Amino acid sequence: MPKDRIDSKLFQAHVPNGRRWLLWLLYKVFWRTVFGLVIGLRYVRNAKPHPDGPIIYIANHNSHLDAMSLMTIVPSHRIHLTHSVAAQDFFGTSGFRKWSMQNLVNAVLISRTKDGRDVDPIELLDAMLNEGHSLILFPEGTRGVPGLMADFKRGVGHLASRNPGVPVVPVYLDGLYRNLPKGRTMIVPFGGTLVMGDALHFEGESINEITEITQKAIEKMAYELERENQLPRSKNASR
Repeated sequence: MPKDRIDSKLFQAHVPNGRRWLLWLLYKVFWRTVFGLVIGLRYVRNAKPHPDGPIIYIANHNSHLDAMSLMTIVPSHRIHLTHSVAAQDFFGTSGFRKWSMQNLVNAVLISRTKDGRDVDPIELLDAMLNEGHSLILFPEGTRGVPGLMADFKRGVGHLASRNPGVPVVPVYLDGLYRNLPKGRTMIVPFGGTLVMGDALHFEGESINEITEITQKAIEKMAYELERENQLPRSKNASR
C-alpha cells in the first residue's frame, strides 16, 4: 500500500493533549521511579547527545518490562510520538488489553500473520517514520530464552534501508527478565542494566547487512557489559 494511502488514524498520528500528559507522567515519573528506585535499574548512556526527530530504537527482548524501560529514555517532548511495535495476535486479544497497549503503552499493534492484516506492517511503520514518529523494535520478534539473544529478523533492515536519514539507536537490556519473568505478573526488585549505544546511520547498505550490523552492535554491548561485570580473579584462584 502506498504511503499516501496509509490512514494516520491507524497509528494515532494526532495525540490529544490529555494523553500526552498522561504518557509523560507514566514514563518520566511513575515508570522512571519504579525502574530507578524499586527495581534498581542502572542506566548507562553514551556521551553523545540523544538524537532528535524520528528514531528507530532496537533492543533485545526477554520481558514485558522492556518496552516501558525504553520509553523512560525517550526525550520528554517525543514520548507521545514514540511507539513500541507489538503483536496484534497477543496484545489485541481483548478490548481492555488493546486499549491499554494503545493508550498507556502508546504501542502500535501489527499482525504477524498475513490473514489478519489490513495493511502491510512495513508500509505502516514506514509511514509512521515519515510522519516524524519514532519506533521501538525488538528484532528478535518475540521474548526469547532469558539471558540469550536470538537472531534478528529483517524488519529493522527493511525500515532502515527505506529511511536512510533516520538513526537506529541500539539498546541492550540486561536482567529485566528476572524482575518480571515470563508468565508472572508481579514485579520483583532484582536490578538490571540498560545500555544505550551510539546511533547507527545507514545509507546504501542492504537489508541483510543492516540486520547483521544492528545485531552485532547489541551483541558487542552485551559482551562489554559482561566483561565490566566480571569480578577480578584472586591470586589463589589462578593457581
